[in-house]
Amino acid sequence: MKIAKIASAFAGLVLGASAFQANALPFEVDITVDNSYALYYGTETTATNFVGSNGDWTNTESYTFDLPKDHFIYVVTQSDLAVAQGFLAQFTNLSNNSRFYSQDSQWQVTATGHYGFAPYDNTPTSFAELNAQLALANAGTNPSAGWVGTTAGNANGASPWGTRPEIDAAARWVWYSSNGDLNPTEPGFDHDEYLIFRIAVNSSTEVPEPANLALLGLGLLGLGFARKRKV
Repeated sequence: MKIAKIASAFAGLVLGASAFQANALPFEVDITVDNSYALYYGTETTATNFVGSNGDWTNTESYTFDLPKDHFIYVVTQSDLAVAQGFLAQFTNLSNNSRFYSQDSQWQVTATGHYGFAPYDNTPTSFAELNAQLALANAGTNPSAGWVGTTAGNANGASPWGTRPEIDAAARWVWYSSNGDLNPTEPGFDHDEYLIFRIAVNSSTEVPEPANLALLGLGLLGLGFARKRKV
């Protein structure tokens, strides 16, 4: 009976862990923005979690977190309106080592026209500001008339930033173009900032199912039942 109880308990833990792994994606994000950014995630309508922020593009920050499937990554950005502006990053799904970049076509961006009010922390005020702007973007009632495609600029390594060694050479700087500029990353210009970039990480994202763990759990359950019959 003791063996059966232990096997059943352990199987429950294994299956519970496998279910969590199947419904959350472990991500590593390497990011820099000229001039400043804040990284959040949440649902299509609401930012729920703050990850981090920085205001020095010469540094590249790295973050790891578990992103629930069917959630969005949000990147709030604001420039200093001088010389250049841009968002450069790589996002790695640690469960299968797949990677995407700031210029990938799945990204969308929205322009708030609310320069100087960008949310950069974990306070209720910042979440209220961000979620108010998400509501306007989803309704299409902001300067960009909702969510639109991003515009890619220079490659990682180009002037004026040089190479960001923590980010792959395949990544490109991107921004929103409010005036049809084919490269809105330079010169410095207010493209109806601050901006919010988003990408959906949904159930179609390939995530290796923890099959071995699940089979182990089922095997232990079977062992428990077999022991019960013999007792």
